[in-house]
Amino acid sequence: MLPPPFDFSAYDRIVIGYHGTDEASAERLVHGEEFAASDRDNEWFGRGVYFWEHAPKQAWWWSKSVRKAKKPAVVGALIRLGNCLDLLDSENVTILKAFKNSLELSLAEESIALPQNNRKDMRLDCTVFNAFYAASDVAERPIDTARAVYVPTGTKKRIWEKSWINEQSHLQLCVRNPRSILAVWHVRPDGRYGKTAETGG
Repeated sequence: MLPPPFDFSAYDRIVIGYHGTDEASAERLVHGEEFAASDRDNEWFGRGVYFWEHAPKQAWWWSKSVRKAKKPAVVGALIRLGNCLDLLDSENVTILKAFKNSLELSLAEESIALPQNNRKDMRLDCTVFNAFYAASDVAERPIDTARAVYVPTGTKKRIWEKSWINEQSHLQLCVRNPRSILAVWHVRPDGRYGKTAETGG
């Protein structure tokens, strides 16, 4: 299997990401503790630290409604995208698709089948992204971050029939290189800097 090109440095820029967590973890992160990478085998974007790009309120929603933290919290982070697999660029999507097809053929020669996606259980996506990241890790320029639009697939998420606008669509970042995270701070529910009133900020 031939490796694809991994130099996406033309996308080098700095963005703000928001990470939903709990109050104790937020405090540790703001004081310098490294983020723990999500490494479940069904993550849609593979192994890494997940951020909502420029969307603090969605990070708060996730912390409260999905993570169900007893004391929800959100931190903001200044992120240098660096060598970024930016999937808002269709050329990069083509590269990723070709890699998946090549990976599938290579595994088939060993009688190994790729896993399948099922509802929110994104094992195929996770496997492909992790293989892509692993291949980049031994290349000249490993991938620092990845960036893509998350669009809910259920028709109930469309704001009205046949609309292309979906509730909960967002830009998501997957940070692979901890050095890409330049600064971290507390975020209030309204998106402003600082702790919430309940925590004394």
